[in-house]
Amino acid sequence: MKRNKWVIMMTWISILALLLCLVGLFAVATGKTTTDSTAKTEKTTETKKSGRFQVTGLGDSLTAGVGDTDGKGYVRRVVDTIEKNGTNVTLSNLAISGARSNQLLSQLGQKEIADQVKNADVILMTIGGNDLFRGGAALEDLNAADIQKNETAYLKNLEQTYKRIRELNKDAVVYHLGLYNPFVDVANRAELASIASKWNMDTTNLASKYSRIVYVPTYDYFILNGKKYLSSDHFHPNGAGYQLFADRVSSVMTTDGEGEAQ
Repeated sequence: MKRNKWVIMMTWISILALLLCLVGLFAVATGKTTTDSTAKTEKTTETKKSGRFQVTGLGDSLTAGVGDTDGKGYVRRVVDTIEKNGTNVTLSNLAISGARSNQLLSQLGQKEIADQVKNADVILMTIGGNDLFRGGAALEDLNAADIQKNETAYLKNLEQTYKRIRELNKDAVVYHLGLYNPFVDVANRAELASIASKWNMDTTNLASKYSRIVYVPTYDYFILNGKKYLSSDHFHPNGAGYQLFADRVSSVMTTDGEGEAQ
């Protein structure tokens, strides 16, 4: 009789152990499913974020694309090149025709503009032409003291602009396109060329002090074939001129590894 009771007791213990084992297996399976689901969600979110690539344009009429009858300028052409790689690009071109360096710096203080800069993966920028040429006034007044005063103010504004961009976004690569001399037929073209070259050199030196700010030269395109690449206003590039700008930027971006939005 006692033996039967012992057998019954062991049977119940075995059944209980089996039930506990099944419950454990169920819990493990459920936990794994939840973990896999969470991992999948995180991966999807990461993929979604990595699929966003924003290009932001800042500066003056050159980044705005003035003079291009196709309305693309160099910025849209650069975006077209990036999109050929299958990247989905969001473009926010905030450039204002006629802007000077102090106005760009002021613009970066606006919340809407700051938000666009914060979200940018690449920033394309031109500034300084209006500080130097002053709407063509420099053709009539090449006073050395005034030009130096204007450049000092320009470099001060530019440095604050670089700092502001880095405060807002430490990762985006900034491609700052340099100045060129559009006045190829004026009597004092040699003096203007020398001045523009100095501004470019000083800009290059300043840009080199900041991480992920790349100075992109454009001056050489207009030394021998200036008329070929200028629009009807004889100041802004035409479509062919902007294409040259875009090709150079795209080349630099490919070398830097940013253009493919990896």
